[in-house]
Amino acid sequence: MKYRPLDSFSLFDLEMARLVLRGGSILDWVKLSLTGDEIRELIRSHRLDLDNPEDLALVERIRDEAIIYLKREFDFPIPKPLRIASLPDLLEIASDLSNRHRQLGACTLLKAMHVINHFDASEARQALEMTDQSLFFYAEELIYKTVSKMMAEQLPVVEFMGGRKQRSSMVTKLLSKADPLSAQLFDKMRFRVVTATKDDVLPTIAFLCRNLFPFNYVLAKESTNTLLPFGTYCRKNDHLSDLMDRSQMNPQIENSLQPMSNTHSSPSYKVVHWVADMPLRIPDYRNAYNTDGINPIPRPVIYVRAEVQILDRRTHRANERGHASHRRYKERQSDFVLDRLRIGTRGKQPPRP
Repeated sequence: MKYRPLDSFSLFDLEMARLVLRGGSILDWVKLSLTGDEIRELIRSHRLDLDNPEDLALVERIRDEAIIYLKREFDFPIPKPLRIASLPDLLEIASDLSNRHRQLGACTLLKAMHVINHFDASEARQALEMTDQSLFFYAEELIYKTVSKMMAEQLPVVEFMGGRKQRSSMVTKLLSKADPLSAQLFDKMRFRVVTATKDDVLPTIAFLCRNLFPFNYVLAKESTNTLLPFGTYCRKNDHLSDLMDRSQMNPQIENSLQPMSNTHSSPSYKVVHWVADMPLRIPDYRNAYNTDGINPIPRPVIYVRAEVQILDRRTHRANERGHASHRRYKERQSDFVLDRLRIGTRGKQPPRP
């Protein structure tokens, strides 16, 4: 658990934070920028221990399936050194631009592994005998432990709130959406982190991604950033500006803010918000699934989805006053839902999806 202030940011820190703020997809990345320590941190953030034969078997199974998929569907050749490479080796090769051909092959293979692993975990979770409530408990325990340690070590987190939404609150939220039956609720678990200053926001995002929410499982198009104009902010810091010049970012879009997608939120509400799948290790996982051992294959790690919000203390206080306050937001949402239930299309038009 290593916290890096802005002046100690690596290129990977910057690109990871930018991904969170913009809600992009790692499938659009063309390279990685990981050092040896960062590779080890990333693997740990996935709750994997490659010294454990069972974890190693999981990674190798996913790698081999990805190789077969790429060959069968696209006739995409994976060189032999990559076909037998370990996960740390693949991540290192994907970050090494000295051999562009091998770097491209490693990136392509890792992208296929990423999707196949997530699909595999989703299938396994359907056969998991643990309830969602038990999974949420494990997730909350891990999050609270991590953030409590940050605060105990006097890292710049001054306030933390989180937990599960009440059932009635989720029903109201669904009723406020254009199509309640098809809408997904990402924030059954949601957490808010308040930092001491605005300059602590990006380092805290990077820390959370390194320890709880791996960057590759940030959900695309589910981020909101009304707090930091990323390009302008980074250009004011010489170190971040130098990193931006080495990154794979599109400088033409870095100054834009991602607007709030929630119709009932105030335009003056400032926050960084993202949704991510959080890896969890399943205790005694071999006996935790309803499976024949093959369909699905029991696996030690699955994913639980959570919403995360982060903002600085001054902004948090401003949000809690006037039109942007949570109380006023709930009033606007409730008024809309009541009108919709009572008078339908004669009342307010439902928000666009």
